[in-house]
Amino acid sequence: MENMNNQGKRPQQYKDSAKLAWYGVIGMTILLILMTLLSSCNITKETPTHNCELMEQGQKCLPDHSCCK
Repeated sequence: MENMNNQGKRPQQYKDSAKLAWYGVIGMTILLILMTLLSSCNITKETPTHNCELMEQGQKCLPDHSCCK
């Protein structure tokens, strides 16, 4: 029975396949890091610099800020 370790591949083909698999892992890791860094801007939230009665009750301020006067 033949050697089953390389599944019918020559040693050079096995090395090339292993190298390509590692390039894929590194590429996916880089993409994951880039997606994390680029999408983090959407998570930030501005804090209001004013207070009004609605905000103290836990509600949103009116768009025209008529509640702040």
